[in-house]
Amino acid sequence: MTNPSSSMSGFAPEPSVPGPNSLPAGGDSAPWTDTEEMGLPAQPAVAFNANPPNKATDQLPTIGHIGRYALKYQIGEGGLGRVFAAHDPLLSRLIAIKTLNLEISAEERESFNALFLNEARAAGGLSHPHIVTVFDAGVSEQGAYIAMELLKGRDLRQLRLEGWKPTPTQAALVVRRVADALAYAHSKGVVHRDIKPANIFMVGRTQPRVLDFGIARVAHQHEAHAEGDVAGGSPYYMSPEQVRQQPVDRRCDVFSLGVVLYELLTGTRPFRGASLKEITDAVVEFTPPRAHEVDATVPKALSDIAARAMEKNPDDRYRSARALSRELRHWLEEHAQDTAEPTDETPAPHKRPVVWAAAAVAALFVAGAAWWALSPHQADPDVAQVPPPPPQVVAVAPPPPAVEAPASVPMVAAPASPVAITPVAPPPVAEAPPATQATVAAKPAAPKETAKERRAREREARLAAGAATGVLRIAVSPWGQVEVDGKPAGIAPPLNELTLSEGRHTITIRNDEFPPYSSSVNIVPGQAVSLKHRFGS
Repeated sequence: MTNPSSSMSGFAPEPSVPGPNSLPAGGDSAPWTDTEEMGLPAQPAVAFNANPPNKATDQLPTIGHIGRYALKYQIGEGGLGRVFAAHDPLLSRLIAIKTLNLEISAEERESFNALFLNEARAAGGLSHPHIVTVFDAGVSEQGAYIAMELLKGRDLRQLRLEGWKPTPTQAALVVRRVADALAYAHSKGVVHRDIKPANIFMVGRTQPRVLDFGIARVAHQHEAHAEGDVAGGSPYYMSPEQVRQQPVDRRCDVFSLGVVLYELLTGTRPFRGASLKEITDAVVEFTPPRAHEVDATVPKALSDIAARAMEKNPDDRYRSARALSRELRHWLEEHAQDTAEPTDETPAPHKRPVVWAAAAVAALFVAGAAWWALSPHQADPDVAQVPPPPPQVVAVAPPPPAVEAPASVPMVAAPASPVAITPVAPPPVAEAPPATQATVAAKPAAPKETAKERRAREREARLAAGAATGVLRIAVSPWGQVEVDGKPAGIAPPLNELTLSEGRHTITIRNDEFPPYSSSVNIVPGQAVSLKHRFGS
């Protein structure tokens, strides 16, 4: 129900479905355009960077007040109200304020305000990495308002209009994270009812934030009762039961998210029409072609996931957003090695073809023979020590054991002797160390060290230099609030690493949907320990 008109906003300002008075002239036969769906005038978006530069937030001119908040400048405007950047004097921070201004009678306003505040309280109780944070809500002379975090980025609708088409892996990852957010909200009894690209705000390449929980229900309840119109949601993404004005549950969000997945995979909407009636009829009656039939580059498994999520009968869909998330997670895990895109899951080791293993053995034989002839025999014990690195290092740093070997093993003393006789047989001498490393990483062959892995290795080397601290690496799925010895440490993800003092610590990870998980870890100076936990597994 939103469409920000700037590059930074909290709730974006456009209505979900225009009411009867805002439909295009001509009734159901009139064309339905993106501009009309947005409820915004066809004009350029307001740039966020229009605010005065080099000024602190509280020094910007104040254009008005809502509650305790000083309005600084307008971010955008839509059919439901306006969005402002505002200064919170209590916490000295810049936030986003969304006002809701509906044309309703004085008699209706009291019940509307009560419903709005109830929905705002429900949204304000949601705390999840992929849901926008609501700070406050209230009613002022200017109408009802919501105060929330100010986000920097673009919503999916804007990105699509700008020509961005995600890879299948990016699409699956974004939708999986939105599904995690919805599953969390559903566990709190909150159904969104208006999932669409404009309500999925991207603050990073694969970091979505879901906007406008509860707003669709509030904004359109009086219209549905008064006019019998389609209630809540954008017509392209509404579920059949919403179109029919039947009771809805969490599965209506699953349907809408399936439509979003389909659009991200194919670049087209599955349900289209020249009028509101044509669009809603398509939602109820039309079965779109599978995503992989529209775009041959779409993996069939992802196409099947989108199709199941968009089943007309709620009983035939995924029973929950959690089930949809789980299906996407399995696909991402199976295809992690096929993509360089970041995921929050540890990729499975990439298995080299057998021919590479054979080549490694041959190279080892040649290089080993040359090294034997050119090196002192007392180097033998060093060679014997290379394959088994210390157990704790293997557990902590899965990326290649061969990279870790130099930090813990003297590693063949080739430079001392072969350098003096390099002219005799230079190629074998130069190849000897890599061949030895290839043997260490033969199961599977070690990939080339990435910049991230190099930085991690260098950080561990610095820790080993004498600091009485160690590193705890954390991987939590789908998310969890991390506590160290009873003290909050952050939310994972994005938290993935902590530097802790030497000794034993109790790590507790909490997710309101599952029982808390606790584990005791022993931190050794200069070393790293991994802690992984998946709720619901």
